[in-house]
Amino acid sequence: MSRLKLFLALALGIGVLALVLSHFDLALVRQALARAGFGGLALVIVAGLVAEVVLAVGIIPLLPRPVPLPIVFASRQLRDSSSDVLPITQLGGVAFAARALVLAGLGALEASASVIADLTTETFAQGLYVLAGVGASLSLLHRNALLSPWTGAMLAGALFLSIGSLLFAVLQWNGSRWAEKLGNRLFKSDATHNFSAAVHAIYRARARIALSILLQFAGWIASGLWLWVVLAVMDLHPGLWSAIAIQALVEGLRSATVFIPAAIGIQEAGYAAVAPVFGLPPEMGLAVSLLRRARDILVAVPVLLIWQLIETRRAVRG
Repeated sequence: MSRLKLFLALALGIGVLALVLSHFDLALVRQALARAGFGGLALVIVAGLVAEVVLAVGIIPLLPRPVPLPIVFASRQLRDSSSDVLPITQLGGVAFAARALVLAGLGALEASASVIADLTTETFAQGLYVLAGVGASLSLLHRNALLSPWTGAMLAGALFLSIGSLLFAVLQWNGSRWAEKLGNRLFKSDATHNFSAAVHAIYRARARIALSILLQFAGWIASGLWLWVVLAVMDLHPGLWSAIAIQALVEGLRSATVFIPAAIGIQEAGYAAVAPVFGLPPEMGLAVSLLRRARDILVAVPVLLIWQLIETRRAVRG
């Protein structure tokens, strides 16, 4: 049944993607990508890796003991790379991140608890980030004659997503059974209680949680700076705060459709729909999404191949 749900979600995303591609001038999209060129793509990749490092450090306050930054980064990159290109949901990448920490020497319970707590603080920070994006785009939405009638609905949707993210995180800190259910999937029944206890022990360390949220929020702001670089390489200059707002609204949409593998179709529709709010043609939004896909693939494939090589060598030695 889970495979059927995954197939249906993937089919839905592909259908949305086909609909998006059929409604826009792909010649304009190709022109925008041509302006970026290979040099621009290289810059997009480097900027993306920098943003990934900032996002990755959010887990450091939640770890039971110090872990080298390269390992922390590798864990986060493996998590994102797997969910970006493999036919799994974004939540599926969480197990890959925990595995990377286990290979670095953490116990399975410690690694899994840290990654789950990190996901919770990241979700809270993302909710704040989407709220910031809503605030940054409010006046632009009202000034846009085409979109102003839909301002209320757009803002309500964004607020719903951000508040939902915040509530999810708060429920985890106050004893939601989501962690226990996840533990039942990751561990045998006799270890589930220990896993839940490890997660909630992290939640009780309020100062560490607050620091993680702050670092995660900085990471999301860095993702907005990454989008600013992407737009710059295509000779588009909507402004730094506009780039941050665009990225916030699109990330909110991706978060709401977490069940669709790699947010296929959803990401493209999101960038195409949000771009006109900030004075950009929807085709430019679609070009941004395709550059992001290219960056994801070019980074993810080597990451996943290296991970498989490490796992294979460990299996042979074992």
